[in-house]
Amino acid sequence: MRYAALVLTLVCISEVRATAPPLPAPKTGFATANGIKLHYLDWGGSGDTILFLPGFNDSAHVYDQFAPRFADQLHVIGLTRRGVGESDKPKDGYDASTRVEDIRQFLDSLRISKVSLIGHLMAGDELTLFASRYPHRVAKLVYIDAASDRTPEGWIAGLSDPTNKPGIMQRMRMEALGMPGASDIHVDKMPPPDEWAILVATHKAIFAFRQDYTKIQAPALAFYAATASQHYPSKWLPDDADASLRAKTEAWWQEKGHALMREPVEQFRREIPHGELVEFSNAPHYLFKGDTADQVAAKIREFLLR
Repeated sequence: MRYAALVLTLVCISEVRATAPPLPAPKTGFATANGIKLHYLDWGGSGDTILFLPGFNDSAHVYDQFAPRFADQLHVIGLTRRGVGESDKPKDGYDASTRVEDIRQFLDSLRISKVSLIGHLMAGDELTLFASRYPHRVAKLVYIDAASDRTPEGWIAGLSDPTNKPGIMQRMRMEALGMPGASDIHVDKMPPPDEWAILVATHKAIFAFRQDYTKIQAPALAFYAATASQHYPSKWLPDDADASLRAKTEAWWQEKGHALMREPVEQFRREIPHGELVEFSNAPHYLFKGDTADQVAAKIREFLLR
């Protein structure tokens, strides 16, 4: 398959849409894999199986409004990784290698020999590693803002973004990296210590993983939320931002921001020459929700059924 790129600009949809009928609730189940209990959802359908993997700290229910779109022609399931939702929460095993083994054994328990994987954000690490280890078990891959650079260097460079505001995510990441000053960041509602330890351990795993697409054999499609913009993505600016902050932010994006966002795209392009890209301008990370959902669903459907 020849490499292709498609650039889309997000536009606001102002017309009032008719109220859609309520979607049927997915069947819920549990599977024992890798010594723990994992929660999964089954939205039904028949034919080839697609497995939705959520992003950081999301359960499979994050796809409740999106996954059923594909059940008319495919068997659609979603898995909640360890440490989240109704899945077991062991103290360890949050590295990418163990999480991929969770997925393999989960598929084995359902007797699914081959699957297309669709992942959001950090689930991209699981897609890449699973497809590299078990190429015979992967039909296709779909990265939803998930084929990205999550190395410490890239994140630390982002700390200089003028719109950056210290909060729970910054404290979590600083603790994961062992950076001084993490405990000085005030968080109004700190999670309980056991939950916090899992969140930090998961971020340690995210920072430790290095994307390497060179062993991927399956056709791959990657969506990016905000790389097509020639200026800084305005969604990161507060509504009441003054001219000075806007100027500083524009300068930062021109100096550092664009390069940080373009490099993962170019890596995907270099290492998966048979891959496809869809780039949005100034869209939210959750591309499968809101105004972008229809476009994303249409492209995924066309890609999977090709």
